[in-house]
Amino acid sequence: MRVLMPFAVAVALAACAQDVVWTKPDATEQDLARDSDGCRSQAYASQGMTTDAQRQLVIYQSCMEGKGWHRAQAPKS
Repeated sequence: MRVLMPFAVAVALAACAQDVVWTKPDATEQDLARDSDGCRSQAYASQGMTTDAQRQLVIYQSCMEGKGWHRAQAPKS
């Protein structure tokens, strides 16, 4: 669990700092959760037991884009 925490923190901080959301036409929140979980698993697997959060983030983002997701500016509330 300690190996996964740096990546989760990096993803959370990157999302908050940039105020971005993942969008995909006609996709549901369940679609986002499924694809995000799969990409997160792929990013973890590619790193083995290392904790290079930046590389994991790049792999995660590439995976999401490969599944048709796009990062967009979050709407202002």
